[in-house]
Amino acid sequence: MNESPLRYLFVTTGDLRRNASFVRVRELGHGLAALGVEVHYVLDPTEFNCGLPMELDYATVHVLDALNRLRQIRQRRECIRATAPDVVHLLNPQPFNCSAIVGWSGVIVVDFDELLSQRFGSASRRVISQACEAYGRSRASLLVVASRHQQQYFHEQCHAEALYLPYACYLPAMQDGPSPYAVPTAVYLGNLHPDFDHDLVLDAWRFLQEQRIAPQLELIGSGDDLEKVRQTIASDGLSNCVSALGYMSGQPLWDRLRHAHVLLFPIRDTIANRMRCPSKTFAYMQAGRPIITNRVGEVAEALGNRATYVEPTPTAFAAAVREAFQRPSCTVDYDVAKHQWSARARLLLDAVTPLHESRKAR
Repeated sequence: MNESPLRYLFVTTGDLRRNASFVRVRELGHGLAALGVEVHYVLDPTEFNCGLPMELDYATVHVLDALNRLRQIRQRRECIRATAPDVVHLLNPQPFNCSAIVGWSGVIVVDFDELLSQRFGSASRRVISQACEAYGRSRASLLVVASRHQQQYFHEQCHAEALYLPYACYLPAMQDGPSPYAVPTAVYLGNLHPDFDHDLVLDAWRFLQEQRIAPQLELIGSGDDLEKVRQTIASDGLSNCVSALGYMSGQPLWDRLRHAHVLLFPIRDTIANRMRCPSKTFAYMQAGRPIITNRVGEVAEALGNRATYVEPTPTAFAAAVREAFQRPSCTVDYDVAKHQWSARARLLLDAVTPLHESRKAR
């Protein structure tokens, strides 16, 4: 008699449109499904999430119907019981997903693509995050991390071993369209959130504008700082050379990345940045254009010696941009075949299968 496939449930919380980590659970799920795993997702009832069953057509999607957060806790727990998964996967332990696994005795994968306790500014949120992270580690059958630094941190500080599973290339394959640019243009792609470092780019352009040598720049991405960024562009007299386009996807995004003269990735050397694995590194690699960035954590791990690394200061970025625009742009081979989600999913499945088999044998 044929064995039934492994049943794998990703427990998510919040609106996934605003969560870059959605790439991780989407691509891992797709990769696992291709390996014969029966994949399930449980989603909160936001407008964006309610449209995801069509996108996640390789999986069974359970969208909660309760709008009250406390009732959602109960519904997540009920969903786990009804689905009876062999493996439950939590990404970044927080109160609303940790509560779903209280009392659950199956295989639990706890996946950290960053440490939220290192990112949140308020003391109360840090304490809550630290408690959830400790609970997640204590309940995990398998710990998964997205960065070498986090793997080392768990080993040295928590005496816990973790599977290293960084992000990978996630943009769908597309044909190159015509260039949207009439003149050479730099591109920054990213979440315009106060925690991140897009201010370095704006300050660099302000410096270049003062010298009257500022090239064109497009900022692509939404976030809490989007309107503030647009106001800064206007008030600092950068409107003639800088545009903040907001969120973009599909062919328009691909054409901008592929035809950019240079791609910009400012990232300061902080504990929080060392702990995470920014997914846009791999989008930039897929685009195959020159990259100016900072030598921090997983960015350098993925790019190796193929990027231009500078100090995380506006003047250093400005100097590198000025130099980049003095020469023709080019295509760069970032060896993206080494960074595919199919391989990441295989590593994950190889790690959870013996845990499942061991539990079945009890």
